[in-house]
Amino acid sequence: MPEYKLSYLPLRYLAEPARLIFHYAQEEFEDEQLGFDEWESVKQTSPFNTLPLLTINGKTQIGQSMTIFRYLAKQFGLDGGTDLEDAHINCIAEYFREMMEKARPFVRFWNRGIVEKNFEQNDEEPEFPLAVQQLKLYLEPAVREYFPVIIDLLKKSKSDFFADSGITWVDFFISEYVDSLKNVAPELAEQYPELLEHSKIVHSIPQLQNYLESRKHTDW
Repeated sequence: MPEYKLSYLPLRYLAEPARLIFHYAQEEFEDEQLGFDEWESVKQTSPFNTLPLLTINGKTQIGQSMTIFRYLAKQFGLDGGTDLEDAHINCIAEYFREMMEKARPFVRFWNRGIVEKNFEQNDEEPEFPLAVQQLKLYLEPAVREYFPVIIDLLKKSKSDFFADSGITWVDFFISEYVDSLKNVAPELAEQYPELLEHSKIVHSIPQLQNYLESRKHTDW
């Protein structure tokens, strides 16, 4: 049986879908959560100088989050039920990832206070603190552009999940981001009740309950 170690920061963000896959499959793994200061030294051993990092049997490393999700999904039966369905959910995932990249400057600011080099703070509107300005510049436009399409794809499914055949890794991927949005911008999240309900269904899966009840809260 393979031995798995998942290395990431003390956040959910890009590692939580993999954690949920492991718990859903009831597969043991080492959940290594590195401090931000530790990461600077560890990243020299990462294939792409990035996290998350999945290490298999102490030697083989997979260093890109989407590839980690797809690999684990294939191992534990959380990919599409057919080749065509697998292509369909991967299209959804890539589209959602595109949105995440557009909103990423806000996430970096929220988690670490990092401001994009080309960002100019609007000091003429002090009623909007920096966090709100970042939200309105990066997160909100991305959500408003992409979420309607994601909701339409969910509605077209014959199940409660994005694939007609039932739950796949993409449901973990999207529902975790929706939960984070609810944490940091609840008024914005409430405008998309279909995705909030989807997240509720995903996070009600029995295999996940022990983990969800014990995990430390993080906004992202």
